[in-house]
Amino acid sequence: MSTRTAPHYRLIVALKPPTIITRQIDHFAETIAPDADRIRPAHQHITMGITDDWRDYPYTLVKALHRSFTTIMAEPFNLSLDQLSEGGRSTALRPGHALPPLKDLQRKIAVAMKRAGVGARLDWKFSPHQTLYYRDASPATQRISGFHWRVEDFVLICSHVGHTHHEMLGRWPLRGSDQYSLF
Repeated sequence: MSTRTAPHYRLIVALKPPTIITRQIDHFAETIAPDADRIRPAHQHITMGITDDWRDYPYTLVKALHRSFTTIMAEPFNLSLDQLSEGGRSTALRPGHALPPLKDLQRKIAVAMKRAGVGARLDWKFSPHQTLYYRDASPATQRISGFHWRVEDFVLICSHVGHTHHEMLGRWPLRGSDQYSLF
């Protein structure tokens, strides 16, 4: 008789690459590590904020985040993941240089999360990356031609921890200061 652990829920605010880019990233990951347990294309993302785990589904918090995220005004921007970074237990893609619009958006998301009544989990620090797979490796970094896309929105995801299920809860477009214009 198997026992299942009680479900836990984790909210993730993220940037999701377009579908064609996720397929390219998955192919790249398969090429460099064919035996690795890769992150599914549908689960690929860059974490911009993450909560602690919740034993019960956090309906009230999700509603508060929805309200708070509508106040974020940010310009769309180009993102390049052009650095392959291995070390510890994962391999990831990272931007090869600082991107002020990315950092600015993350700061606005953090403020909106606090306004909604939740901060980022205590052990989390913003370090923009997209994990390719988990596997022990010696630390190494190398430049690659990379993966590029225009970031035009961010999303809220509920991860059903331990069940490899991501539930999309909302998407907020980046339209800069004209975001709430009626015309």
